[in-house]
Amino acid sequence: MELRRAQEMGGGTLLVSLPKDWVRKNNITRGSLLALEATPGGGLIIFPASESEKKPKEILLTYPAQYMRRLINLITGSYLLGFDIIKIVSRERIPYEDAQAMKKAIRQLVGLEIVEEDTKSITAQFLLETTALDPEKIFRRMHLITMGMLPDAVQALMQGDTLLKRSVSERDDEVDRLYFLLVRVVRTAAMDNKLAAKLKLSTIDCLDYRLSAYLLEAIGDTAEDIAKSSIVSIVNTLGSTEKEATSNILKILGMMQESAVRAFLSKNSEEGRHVVQLYEDVVEEIAKLESSIGSNENASAISRVSSSFSRIARYDVDIADLAYPMYPLVK
Repeated sequence: MELRRAQEMGGGTLLVSLPKDWVRKNNITRGSLLALEATPGGGLIIFPASESEKKPKEILLTYPAQYMRRLINLITGSYLLGFDIIKIVSRERIPYEDAQAMKKAIRQLVGLEIVEEDTKSITAQFLLETTALDPEKIFRRMHLITMGMLPDAVQALMQGDTLLKRSVSERDDEVDRLYFLLVRVVRTAAMDNKLAAKLKLSTIDCLDYRLSAYLLEAIGDTAEDIAKSSIVSIVNTLGSTEKEATSNILKILGMMQESAVRAFLSKNSEEGRHVVQLYEDVVEEIAKLESSIGSNENASAISRVSSSFSRIARYDVDIADLAYPMYPLVK
């Protein structure tokens, strides 16, 4: 890092000279137009205003991989690492089933579209403009979807509703798609100061969005697990205590997630403390549920759901913890 002292010109204008190596590398000459971006952390990014568009990042994947699953993971990993063009090539014809599996994996990644395809290759390209993607909007969308998943998952479990279970699973797939998109955006911004400035993201923001999105995605996965935990209706085997406790838990978890997300996005310590208060309430309700299921014929399924409720509550605490330290207050 270089240190340069600001020089004052007439009228209070301050000047700082540019490093020679940077000037040569970017072909800056007298009269060149420079663009300046202020970062949320108080920094200043300078880059040539007339710079040409960056060449798309491209990666070449070879088929067959040792395992088809590994190749699918490489496609997803390349997307998350910010590659704009993912090309899969083979020396021989790609079997129909494997081609379909690869295309399914590509379709699950937001913004990634197949632009070329023949019997020996598939080329996908990311067609969205990253600077137009708003991490907060993506995060809020994940939040809204997962908020609706949990009560529906419990209803599907209680009533053995297979269509509602399918609906919960489909929404979980959408949450996964949004999670991958958000990870791609914040990873790219973390490595590109110019993009980070345009998106108004600091390095800490990128890290926090990555973790908080992971926690929302985990809430979605847990809700899906609840929906799938029984194939028959169990509502008629529940007593009034169990039904009341379950209803209270769902209500409190909904309020917890709302407060946790508000705390994270606004960095509001009061919202964070509210999450701690709600956590104490939900722990008490979960204890009531667990103490009442000993003689229930579906005790095993209800116990698994109770554990899932506890995990979701901790995930909410973790989200709020990114705005305000929670763990010294949470036992």
